[in-house]
Amino acid sequence: MIEPELQKYLSGFNQHLTELKAKKSPGIWRAFFNGMFSALGYVAGLALIIVLLAWILNKTGALPAFRAQVKDFQDFMGQAKKVMSTGDSNQQTSPQPGDTYTLPDGRKVKVVPAN
Repeated sequence: MIEPELQKYLSGFNQHLTELKAKKSPGIWRAFFNGMFSALGYVAGLALIIVLLAWILNKTGALPAFRAQVKDFQDFMGQAKKVMSTGDSNQQTSPQPGDTYTLPDGRKVKVVPAN
């Protein structure tokens, strides 16, 4: 037989476990808020990682070079879009003789007529 003191302790323990189980019961609002806070944690963590990475790149001097490379790429894409655009009839859709284009490595290329 179980001693009365142990029985009292086990019954209190059982009551606490029952209360915990009642609190942990899944509910739609609990799931909603758990999902919202998890997403908020992911977003805040990602933002923190991006800020730290940008700070490290700035301190090492790699960020200005990266910005210059992005600007060059955007300029190149703008030129490509201008060449490849198919708008109204006033826009040229292919390189015309005499046009000059800058390649990604910085060389200038002049379009010559085909013979």
